[in-house]
Amino acid sequence: MAQIKHGFQGQRMIILPFYIVDKMENDLLMNDLYIHSLGYFPHAKYHYIDRPNGCPEHILIYCSDGQGWFEVDGECHSLEADQWVILSADKPHRYGASGENPWSIYWVHFKGYKSVLFSPLFNKLHSIPAQNNSRIGERIKLFDEIYRILDDSFEQEVLHYANLCFLYFLGTITYLNAYRSSKESLRYGTSIVNLATHYMSENLEKKLKLDEIACYFGYSPSYFYRLFYKSIGYAPMEYFNLLKIQKASYYLLNTNWHINEISFNLGFDDPYYFSRLFKKIIKISPAKYRSQNGII
Repeated sequence: MAQIKHGFQGQRMIILPFYIVDKMENDLLMNDLYIHSLGYFPHAKYHYIDRPNGCPEHILIYCSDGQGWFEVDGECHSLEADQWVILSADKPHRYGASGENPWSIYWVHFKGYKSVLFSPLFNKLHSIPAQNNSRIGERIKLFDEIYRILDDSFEQEVLHYANLCFLYFLGTITYLNAYRSSKESLRYGTSIVNLATHYMSENLEKKLKLDEIACYFGYSPSYFYRLFYKSIGYAPMEYFNLLKIQKASYYLLNTNWHINEISFNLGFDDPYYFSRLFKKIIKISPAKYRSQNGII
């Protein structure tokens, strides 16, 4: 079987130059916890890493879709959607994507003396259970923001901001209840349909199905469909696709991502299907929508 470290369609990856890493290591505002490299590998088929001597940095792997595995201390663990692990520095490990359902992962290599404070979490599987106030979409936006600003500049102000954001990102997964409870629950209302639309908006990166959403709220697919359609005027999955295309419009106008990247980030395996759906809803292609609004 093929084994690949990187080079996946739609991937994003930044490895900070050594002189920038040295700069952060000697900066009092950053040397407690700082990023060495980070990236996103969508549908990373054949992804495989084997480090018999470990890695100089700690490695956070956050799985957003699909399946994979990691092996440390002779024990192998599966890693699935909404699960994460931090592999400790200098410890032998292996990890890779499932052959049948390859994972999509957000990953960060990081260092700093404050890293040891997270050591009770190292080398263990952690899950993020779905809830109405899961805020998964907001967490992904935070990662994307960190990536975008580092992709644009390595100025000191940018490095300070990116590393403080990363500390916050770690807080969103390690202090899950506090992160979720800080959201204004009344903002979205309390009806089942309001909760369902909120759930959809927080999971735009996923390939949700009608029966999954209905089951999440404890209804049969047929009853949930009728309830949703009566309240919103759209079928549930039609509305979910509208939310995805609305987000795609934002990405087209506010990022320099390729259309393939936007497609993968919104849970579409086939960029051509995504483009057809976009044109069906917006009436023009994604590329034309971007060019007409002044972005090439």
